[in-house]
Amino acid sequence: MITLIKNLPDNIIGFRYKGKVTAKDYEKVLFPEFEKAHKKGKQIKVLWVLEKDFDAFTMGAVWDDMEMGIKYFRDWKKIAFVSDKKWMNHTVRAFGFLIPGHVRTFKNKKLEEAIKWLEE
Repeated sequence: MITLIKNLPDNIIGFRYKGKVTAKDYEKVLFPEFEKAHKKGKQIKVLWVLEKDFDAFTMGAVWDDMEMGIKYFRDWKKIAFVSDKKWMNHTVRAFGFLIPGHVRTFKNKKLEEAIKWLEE
């Protein structure tokens, strides 16, 4: 499941990933928020938080993730990826160079630091 993180600064959109993440989550939660930011002409600063109970992505979610990355390719400004899952942080760092914006990983206890980095 993906939920929108509320009460973030206006120029940041944030999401929490819990349990199993599906394509429906992307279509109902992520895509509308990215489309709003895109229509406003904003470069996207995004906060992704993987909760400790995050389990997996379905294949449909993986496909939608790639689609989102391509569709908004030129809109990315900063991505803060927050997780205690070492394999996810490693994967994000390994492929972060493919994104035109800045990508940085943080552990869950550094959530506030991640938000401050996005605000800069």
